[in-house]
Amino acid sequence: MKLKSRKEEYAEATKQALLEAALKQFVQKGYAKTSIEDIVAQARVTRGAFYHHFSSKEEMFILVYEQLAEKLVAVIQKSIKNKTEPWERAIGACMAFLDYCVDPKLSSIRLNDAIGVLGFDRWRKIDSAYTMGLLKNLVQELMDSGNIAKCSLKYLSNLIYSILVEAALTIASAKNKKSAHDEIAFLIKKILMSLKE
Repeated sequence: MKLKSRKEEYAEATKQALLEAALKQFVQKGYAKTSIEDIVAQARVTRGAFYHHFSSKEEMFILVYEQLAEKLVAVIQKSIKNKTEPWERAIGACMAFLDYCVDPKLSSIRLNDAIGVLGFDRWRKIDSAYTMGLLKNLVQELMDSGNIAKCSLKYLSNLIYSILVEAALTIASAKNKKSAHDEIAFLIKKILMSLKE
């Protein structure tokens, strides 16, 4: 395996510092109010360093959002790793998704920002590449185990996914996020359990 040169290591560290700074700015201010100057100042690099790695703020936003989508899936997978029963896994995954929405340690870009910047189709494509794959696997487990009736995997997964996305938007805009989270978690459990055979 070829060792990276000092220059390559520096370039990689600079790119990562920019991505981390961008995430912090996007979370605090939102996409529209974040400038490239804000990002480079936070990362303590030059504007030239920014353009060496990224062509635009939008390109950077896409990369940051993809990293967050990957992180969300990792958080959900970790939360259900030791669960073996399909219902426990499905409900645990949904609850982990909702917990992610209110956990102050897990910085996340506002969902309405992501949809607004990326456009619905591109946002859905990115989100589907990560969370939808996991969700489909969990729904398939429920069907295979006989916990729910066989039906269209695509349609049922899309419906559950839509509920979770709307839940995330509702929690994000709530004045009391913890209260909204708890009530929505209760309702989602009821909805899921109503599918049980």
